[in-house]
Amino acid sequence: MKNSIPKAIFLLFSFGLFFLFSCSRQLLDIKNQTYKSYNNNSERGYVVSFKLNDTAVVPKSVVINGIIQDISKADKTEDTYFVNVIVQTALIHNYKVKLDKKENGIYFEKNSNRFFQPVKFKLITD
Repeated sequence: MKNSIPKAIFLLFSFGLFFLFSCSRQLLDIKNQTYKSYNNNSERGYVVSFKLNDTAVVPKSVVINGIIQDISKADKTEDTYFVNVIVQTALIHNYKVKLDKKENGIYFEKNSNRFFQPVKFKLITD
């Protein structure tokens, strides 16, 4: 009987720590998260933009409407990212759209760990 109480406390403590760390990883401060569709003669897609204040976290790719696009260093202007998510193009020979089953959001990397945070991007229409 004495053995079961320390085990229960240890398990409870472990689950609490796991919950705390898993939730804290998902609470990044993402601001001005928007996307706008475009359609010209040779290409269709979205321009996704967002502002990220945490410089220790590196955004690796964005998912919008089931399409995933890698983020490059060129996509960053000061503290805002502008990512061109191509849906269809005639400009790039043999271009293949990469699909993802995740909801809209951003894949991040911190301390060599990769994680996904869902993001509610606002559609800009004009």
